[in-house]
Amino acid sequence: MSVEFHELEISGVIRETADCTSFELTVPLELREAYRYKAGQHLTFELPWEGFKVTRCYSLSSCPDLGETLKIGVKRVEGGRVSNWMNDNLSVGDTVRASVPEGRFVLKPETRSGAPLFLLAAGSGITPIISLLKSTLTTTKRSITLVYANQDHDSVVYREQIDRLAREHSERLVVHHHYDSDSGYLTCDGVRRHLHDTDIAEFYICGPEPFMELIENTLAEAGVHEELVYIERFVSPIDPDRAQSSPLDVESFEAPDTFSLWLNGRSRSIPYVRGETLLECAQAVGLNPAHSCVSGFCGSCMAHVSTGQVHMRTHEALSERDITRGVALLCQSVPASSEPLELDADSTSFRTASAVKSSYSKRASQLAAAAVFAFMVAGTFVLRLVH
Repeated sequence: MSVEFHELEISGVIRETADCTSFELTVPLELREAYRYKAGQHLTFELPWEGFKVTRCYSLSSCPDLGETLKIGVKRVEGGRVSNWMNDNLSVGDTVRASVPEGRFVLKPETRSGAPLFLLAAGSGITPIISLLKSTLTTTKRSITLVYANQDHDSVVYREQIDRLAREHSERLVVHHHYDSDSGYLTCDGVRRHLHDTDIAEFYICGPEPFMELIENTLAEAGVHEELVYIERFVSPIDPDRAQSSPLDVESFEAPDTFSLWLNGRSRSIPYVRGETLLECAQAVGLNPAHSCVSGFCGSCMAHVSTGQVHMRTHEALSERDITRGVALLCQSVPASSEPLELDADSTSFRTASAVKSSYSKRASQLAAAAVFAFMVAGTFVLRLVH
């Protein structure tokens, strides 16, 4: 099963900043069910470009829990084909081809009403973060800290929304803006001064790679458990006319006849067809693991390699830390040895830097965090009674 693309109409164009535009999208009535989504997910767009097609992923800034119109934010990228074209050319009434929503950068039901939440964004990384923010305020009672870094005051995307939410939910939401123009780039010390409850809070991160690396390193130094850190990492695909890599010689790799894939709580044995990716093999037997761009750039199809070896044609959506810890992209992977190969697509959240924990370990960590938070709340209540 390939990625589903459908024609959606542009119903609104909102200039957020000088170089960022929001586009509201109308979904035909017959596709409403297919376009149901969770806060934090994204759409993949397919556009014709000088004889071939290019794809890009853009996060949804709208909130499904508020019934908002489907909306994406697109910020210009220097030399970017699609981002600049969309900002310059799309108008109300135009149509675009977009996939159904995908992505695992979403709130976890186990902790939706418990532990404090940290949302950390830079630049256009605010797009999925504001969707998560609105969803959390609407559906939970969690306390939230938003740290948002930008070049300057005028670069802040969704400023009016953020300011309004901060006013309306002042008892739960604390917003910290950082401007490079005022105090230089954000530092580890600058991040640390906003942290609290690091043993139980959850952390969602989205922004340019240097920003995410800074946040990851700071959280690790602060002792934050990796199971509580979630990362959204997007890299623009290399377009067909710019690709320089030679075709992969799959004949040079040994491969087992079958491989195992944990998906939706079950382990399936899947025949391996030489020359096909693991995702293609899974789809051939009727399975549909999470996937989106199918180019190795969005990370939706991450899985943990439990046993065996794989070779990835490209892995731009992963960091070296991810690869070292056994994270692989199903859409880019082929077996690299004849030993038994087992992958777990259930063990991977959209925390690409810490995707190797088992589902049991992740669940235990979340339950422990919730238990600690409940204990703290109970303790505070008892102290109040005593005094």
